[in-house]
Formats: sequence, C-alpha cells, structure tokens
Amino acid sequence: MTDASDVQPTKKRWAIAFILFLAVLSAFFDRISVAVLFTNTDFQNAMGTGFNPTLLGLLMTSFVFAYGCSGVLLSFVGDIYGLRRSLAIGTACWGVLMALMGGAGSFTAMLTLRVLLGIAEGPQFSITNSLVKRWFPRREQARANSIWMVGSPLGSAIGFPLMIYLETVYGWRTAFILLAALNLAVILPLVLFVLRDGPAEVAPKPVAQAAPQSSYLSQVGLFCRDWRFWMLVIFNSAALIYLWGLNSWLPSYLVRERGFDPRQTSFYSFLPFFMMFLGEVLAATLSDRLGRRAIVCFVGLFMAGLSMYAVSVVADAQTAALLIAVSAFFWGAALPPLFALSLQILPPRAIAAGVGMFNGIGNIIGALSPLVMGALIASTGAFSAGLMVLVGATLLGSLAMLPLVRRY
Repeated sequence: MTDASDVQPTKKRWAIAFILFLAVLSAFFDRISVAVLFTNTDFQNAMGTGFNPTLLGLLMTSFVFAYGCSGVLLSFVGDIYGLRRSLAIGTACWGVLMALMGGAGSFTAMLTLRVLLGIAEGPQFSITNSLVKRWFPRREQARANSIWMVGSPLGSAIGFPLMIYLETVYGWRTAFILLAALNLAVILPLVLFVLRDGPAEVAPKPVAQAAPQSSYLSQVGLFCRDWRFWMLVIFNSAALIYLWGLNSWLPSYLVRERGFDPRQTSFYSFLPFFMMFLGEVLAATLSDRLGRRAIVCFVGLFMAGLSMYAVSVVADAQTAALLIAVSAFFWGAALPPLFALSLQILPPRAIAAGVGMFNGIGNIIGALSPLVMGALIASTGAFSAGLMVLVGATLLGSLAMLPLVRRY
C-alpha cells in the first residue's frame, strides 16, 4: 500500500482540514458551555445546587476525566470502524447529548450527561490526527494540524461570549439546544457528505478488530521506559491543569470576584483565548526558527504562572483581566513547541500512541483542576486560592523542561 505521504496532494485536502477545524470548534463550545452557567441563578436552581463551587466544578471535572480516559482507551476506534464513520457517530452523539442537557432537570442528570459527552468526544483527537496523516503529505502535516488545533483557543474565545449571549437572551436551556443544532445540522452533514477517510488513490488498509489494540499495547512499551517521555507528561499535565481551570472558572471569577457586568465579561472572557491563539501562532514560528523547543516551552509555561500570580495580587479589576490575557498568551506559546518536541523524542513507530498517551494522561490529571479550585473557593470564600492551583501547576510543570533544554 502507498503511504499517504507519498501520494499526489489533492485540492480537497484543505477542505478536509477546514471541516476538522469546525468540528473541533463546535466540540469546544460543548465543553465550556456549563462554565458560563456557574453564575446563572436559573441554572443553579434547576440543578438544585445554588452557588456551590465544589459541585459546579465537578461538572467540568467529570467531563474532562471521562474525556481523558476515553482518549487513551478508545483511540483506536477510527481504525476499526473507519475515520469518517467514527467521527460521524461521535458528532451525532455530541448533538443528542447537548439537546438532552437542555432538558436536564437535576444535577445528577447533568453530571451523567457530561460524563457521556466526555466519552463521546475522547477519540476526536486521534481520529483528527489520522485524517491529517492520510490526506496530507509529510511536508504539509504541520500546517494542516495547525488549522484544526487553533479550534481549541478559538473555541473558548468565541464560545464564552456566544454562550453568555445565548443564555442571557434566550435562556440556558435554549442555548444548549442551539449548540446541539450546530452539531446535528452543520457539522454532521459536512462529515457525512464531504469528509472521506482518505483520497481515492489511498485505500486505508483493512484492520482486524484485535490488531489495533495489540499494536497499541506493543508500542506503549517503546516510550514508557524513556524518562524524556515522562517529562512531556508532567509538562502537559501542568498545562492542562491551567487550561481546564481557566476554562471552568474565568467567567465566575470576573463576575463574582472582580465585579464585572456580564457584557464586560463577554469581552474579557474572549480576550485570554484570543491571546492564547496568538501565542500559539507566534511560538510555532519562533521555535521553528530557533530549533530549540524546550526553552520556548519552559519560558511560556513559567511566564504563564508568573503572570497569573500577578492577577491575584493586583487591586484594579481591569488590570487583573488584562493580566489573565497576558498569562494566556504565554500559555499558548508553550504548546506548539511541545508537540514538535514530542516528534523528536517519541519513536517513529509510536508517535500516535505516545501523543495519545501523554495527552490522555494530561487530561485525566487536568480534570482535577476545576473540582480542586471549586473546593478551595468554597472553603476560603476567595477566588485567589483557586488561582494558586494554576500558579503552582504551571511553575512546577515548567521545571520538567529544564533537563531537556541543553539537547532540545
């Protein structure tokens, strides 16, 4: 069989990359949707929680934990059932689950649906990477990956103000229904009628059901004994503690701690993730030119933690909001070099398994962030205690890059 990197590129490949971007964007809307509702009284009353930071944080933690476990354990579903079919089934599940969340009448129901959403979205990362590998020559795969990867920060940058607008104007239940419609009426048809597993001249190799699991387990041993891999795991786990903590508590922090009006909250919820996007773009270019990935990773995550610490000590609300954006910029700068660094460290035959492993472990650990922050906020009555989780994680996690700086 001809490898995808050897085939003649087709014009359709960039349309494929754009569909993958839209799918990631929509999925991120779903992921952060409940975070905006942490300050919504109607939502709190419907769930029977009131403003209980621990329980509200659990809604985000339950999703991220299920998402991380699913990413590790179900990463092979695309190989077994086909990439387009697997993504279509996943997208349909996202839409149905979001619609059911719009009708949820209790905290237990919402928590269960969030867990199911995490399981359904978990394989998206591996499916997307596999589609890029099949559609794009090696020389274009970094650019193709960058197209869908920016769906993550833009998903938060657009998703927070969008969700604030929808729940303010139409109510939180209608907001969930509209997000469900985005998945079912826009993303699902694109996946079904435009997306394909690969170009016509690249026929995916049939795979027996047991083969992907066996291959996956054999590849794990290639990198699990490499201490450099565990430095990537520590660094990525710290980065995801920051990401999920920020995604969960940013709107509530701006409203309850800093006294912003919801309209101002829309802008200041958008700004950090737009800056995160800029950080990703600039750091990708810088690390390519320098050829030194580890130092860019270290500086990015360390400065993200330092800036977040400054947020907790400044008195002015707008200054604090701007410092959050600065912190997010540095966080964004730390991530593209990390994935480039993984390509240098992981064995060539185990790159997909290795990336899936350190991303899955990172999400499982990062899942604790919303819950721990919520518990600290509840016990101390101050959001600054919750911010210290982000500060501590990023400062300590950045140190994992220091042993790699001299060589990489």
